[in-house]
Amino acid sequence: MSIIGKVGRKSPKVRILNLALHLILILGSLTMIYPFVLMISSSLKSNVDGVRITLIPPYLHSDEALYQKYLESRYNEESSRLMDNYPGSWISFAEVELEEDKANPALYELWKDFLRDKQEQISVFHYYVAEHYGRGIYPLAQRLFRAQLREENQNSLVEFNNRYGTGAVTWEEIVVEEKDIYSRNFVSSDEGYLGRFRRFKETTPLWMRYYVNLDGSFVNNELIPAYGGKLELFNRAHQTSYSAWNQIRLPVSVPAPGDSLREIWLHYVRSGLNLQHLKLAEEAGEDYRGYLRGKYGSILLLNQAWKTGFDSFGEVQIPARMPESGAEADDLAFYIQSLARPEHLRINSLAEDFRSYIYARMGSLETINTFLKTDYTELSQIPFPSLEQDYYAFEARKGEIRREFLWRNYAMALDQMLSDARSLRNTGIYVLLSILLAITVNPLAAYALSRFKPRFSYQLIMLFMLTMAFPAMVMGIPNFLMLKRLNLLNTFWALVLPAAADGYFIFLLKGFFDSLPKEIYESASIDGAGEFRLFWQFTLWLSKPILAVIALGAFNAAYRNFLFAFIVCQDQSMWTLMVHIYTLMQRASTGVGYAALVIAAIPTLLIFVFFQNIIIKGIVVPMEK
Repeated sequence: MSIIGKVGRKSPKVRILNLALHLILILGSLTMIYPFVLMISSSLKSNVDGVRITLIPPYLHSDEALYQKYLESRYNEESSRLMDNYPGSWISFAEVELEEDKANPALYELWKDFLRDKQEQISVFHYYVAEHYGRGIYPLAQRLFRAQLREENQNSLVEFNNRYGTGAVTWEEIVVEEKDIYSRNFVSSDEGYLGRFRRFKETTPLWMRYYVNLDGSFVNNELIPAYGGKLELFNRAHQTSYSAWNQIRLPVSVPAPGDSLREIWLHYVRSGLNLQHLKLAEEAGEDYRGYLRGKYGSILLLNQAWKTGFDSFGEVQIPARMPESGAEADDLAFYIQSLARPEHLRINSLAEDFRSYIYARMGSLETINTFLKTDYTELSQIPFPSLEQDYYAFEARKGEIRREFLWRNYAMALDQMLSDARSLRNTGIYVLLSILLAITVNPLAAYALSRFKPRFSYQLIMLFMLTMAFPAMVMGIPNFLMLKRLNLLNTFWALVLPAAADGYFIFLLKGFFDSLPKEIYESASIDGAGEFRLFWQFTLWLSKPILAVIALGAFNAAYRNFLFAFIVCQDQSMWTLMVHIYTLMQRASTGVGYAALVIAAIPTLLIFVFFQNIIIKGIVVPMEK
């Protein structure tokens, strides 16, 4: 029956009141929906866009926002690598701009031809695997690498550990983070687990690589700090007129004496650059052999250290390609760092090789300008194609990239939640026990108060209701101490016993039981029904709606319980899903944490959707009675 009759609804005041009530209810519902939608939105984001509070992730409708996320993932969240490839342009991924008008498709085609024709001269020291490493996330290449390892080892970590001599406990631990591949300390092994990653790296497609720009690295790591980031100071010191840092090139050989760039160049080459990016002039051969004679004294000792078979020091030559490791590499590194003459040092630059390749193919600068539609006056003005390799890799896979970011966080969250089956099992047992105790203990207490009406029943109800005045965690320490004395910590009893009886549930049940017709009990008693039968077959049978409410409340309380479960069950084997999600959020990205929470909210949401009629009936029936 309606509260307001049909005649009353025609009144303007009543209509205004009705409209106001509906607006208030709508606003109230929005305040409940907004946080959940915001959580879903945050679960689709990463570090670069996670700080933006938006209901719709910007990358779903903005290509520039998508490009920022893509470069963040492509450069493995290392802004320093971005700065090396774009010196003086951006210092964070949030500053990245989509410069499609600056990308030169002809230059990119030449770059692909260069990589194809010179692939034997290009090694793993010249490029990174894109989208392979991230802080608290599983990027695309990392997932592909792990998938290969799982397939090769029949999804057995034991077999993987035996094969590669590792001690991984979970597949999550298997990751290779390559840093500064152009630095002196970087080493790429052919053996073991690192060797397996190297083989994976060598087979990656072009879009899954980004190549090292030594020009940008030199500018970003040496020149910008040396001149305080002020290009005008550099121009004044070198009498140049560069308009941007990315126009400066790394000299292939040492600058002339008296040039202030000479010391900076020598510092970069002698102490910073990996041997794979260096060369020694043939004129350095005699000095180098003299250094080896002084160190080893005997060719036999050198052969033993180098694992070679030279007959004399005169046979030792400057290698055409620098060794990657071993005693020979160590000797070369020391010689370059401490003894080599500056004029004998050379840069083995991919950028310079690319320019030489273009010139050899085109024959003249005029032809190059015609092909590239540019107006370069010097060959050195041809840039390293950082922009082209990033932009066209993005443009070719834009749809895939957007889909990748939509489900990447959820893929990791699901993988982590399903990988620890114990937390799911523990949560299931915990919820089931909580529901069983809630619909057993509370109805018994409420039935006794309603049926037998003890002398102090009102005071008991007030005492039960009084427990609602205090936050649940007020009892956390007393409960913990009690459970500790009973030796129940790290057991399911520690989880369910403190909440077995609930004052609010007893209050609801007593009110419902009081509303049941007394005639039913009288008739059943006359027919010989005992008290247990009255409780079990009549009271509980007629109380299914309110019991559904109690069961739902017990489910929610147990399922979402985190802090108390974390306190009384610190043993990892007893962790519930919420505790597991908490530990996941400590090591995963914020987006993955939100994704895990969204997934965890699904069971509660489904229960409400499918059982809302019972829930509403359980609330309405006591009021009608």
